[in-house]
Amino acid sequence: MANAVSVVQKACAACKHQRRRCDANCELAKYFPAEKADDFEDVYHLYGMQNTLKILKSVEEEERDKTIESLIMEAKMRLEYPVHGHFSVARKLSIEIDKAEKELEFVRRQIQLFRGSDNRAGPSTCREGQP
Repeated sequence: MANAVSVVQKACAACKHQRRRCDANCELAKYFPAEKADDFEDVYHLYGMQNTLKILKSVEEEERDKTIESLIMEAKMRLEYPVHGHFSVARKLSIEIDKAEKELEFVRRQIQLFRGSDNRAGPSTCREGQP
């Protein structure tokens, strides 16, 4: 028994938050290891424990990693932009895209206009000997 090494499993961020022992049946241990305590806190404050588990159970096993990434990203956006969350970022980017598209269209019209004026002029109207 003196040589026996006891394996101590670190509590995941969810169990640590709830001050309970993390066992092999913990559903959130895979997604929120102890190092991701901040991410768990963000998700917990936005969705709560029961809703987070409900969302996780509602998706297929192979989609759960991406689902957790989405929950973390949404929680971070909600912290940074508390009123509109990620919608405010999407709206700002949409406005920037619209501006860039209008500017591109303007530049294309300018290029077309200048190319068209070069073609309409035809050969040089200046004759030898005349200014």
